[in-house]
Amino acid sequence: MKGLNRTKCRIARRLFLFFATLSIIPFTVLYLVTSDHLYRFRAAYNYATSSTNGSRHQLQFHPLHHPPPGILQHGNGHQQQQQQHKRHDLLQQQKAAKNGTNSNQYLIDMEYMKHRMENRVARLNEKCTEYRLNEPKQNYKPKAWEYLINRDYHLVWCNVFKAASTSWMYNFNLLAGYSPEFLRKTKDVPLQLARQKYPRPSVDALREAINGSISFIIVRHPFERLVSAYKDKIQYALPNSHHQKLGIRIIQKYRKVAKGQPWNTQKYPTFAEFVNYMLDEVRHPHFEIDMHWIPVTYFCTPCFFHYDVIAKFETLEEDQNYLISVGQLGNMIKPQWKNAGKGAHTNDVVLKLFGELEDEQVRGLYEYYKFDFELFGYGVEDYLKGRSPPGGH
Repeated sequence: MKGLNRTKCRIARRLFLFFATLSIIPFTVLYLVTSDHLYRFRAAYNYATSSTNGSRHQLQFHPLHHPPPGILQHGNGHQQQQQQHKRHDLLQQQKAAKNGTNSNQYLIDMEYMKHRMENRVARLNEKCTEYRLNEPKQNYKPKAWEYLINRDYHLVWCNVFKAASTSWMYNFNLLAGYSPEFLRKTKDVPLQLARQKYPRPSVDALREAINGSISFIIVRHPFERLVSAYKDKIQYALPNSHHQKLGIRIIQKYRKVAKGQPWNTQKYPTFAEFVNYMLDEVRHPHFEIDMHWIPVTYFCTPCFFHYDVIAKFETLEEDQNYLISVGQLGNMIKPQWKNAGKGAHTNDVVLKLFGELEDEQVRGLYEYYKFDFELFGYGVEDYLKGRSPPGGH
């Protein structure tokens, strides 16, 4: 009798567990569908399948032949409005994600970003051909000097100064094996640390590396980059530094004197004095143009090398998160924004400084940076309001 009772209890327990399991499954499926866990599982699966051939980077793309620029920019008004709403919603999601427990979680529309990069690369290629900048000339040849090649993570970057260079130098030093603690404490210059790990490549070595890597560049509106360089290196020059000594020479040569006295007693050059010095150096060079304000076109010679990603300072938050995503670097680096600049630096400040310049100075600067404007799709209209157009009199 006791044996029969025990058998009935076992059967009852098994039936209970069976029906309990059946009731849990629908709730589990519902949870996965309504949360981001299913997305994470799919992402992990996609990552695993993309690496099955022993290669870390199966997501590489080289968009050399894509629809011409303007596919997104010149669509009908309804499509543009939809894109704007979509991006607005994504930005709100991004802000919400930042306030969550995972600060590196950043939601981006990958398809939108892919088209953005394709359009930027297509424009670059088109303008390089239009101005014949992809043809070696006596004073314009491929330069690989400022590129950094990370072979472990298959990244190639041209370091454009005053265009998030501090942030991405930090990232490249992390990828080279320096610890965050070391980078925080060291007094060594980040670029010098990087060059210990990333020797300056030859043109042939760079081209070979680009073929198996994700290559990128970060650019910035030429006039905003120039103002940033002026403020950082001239207005706030470190005592006894090369740039402070340069500032003294600029004042001595370009500061106006009235009745034997300088009209301005500030200790650093005005922006107008700095621009006069720059334009004289362009016309009659005494030294090599400073790397902080030389045009990107001559610094990186982008018409001779392919880029997968052209990030812009103005859309850096989206662009660098896209780069981190396609490079599968999320476990190593996070979006950085270091050395944002000394003092106020808004569009109003830039326009104010340019408002202090003569028409001839603005036109001279435009001509000097013309290819940067053209290759990377920047406009000069805001700086020419009320002035003669470039090339005018």
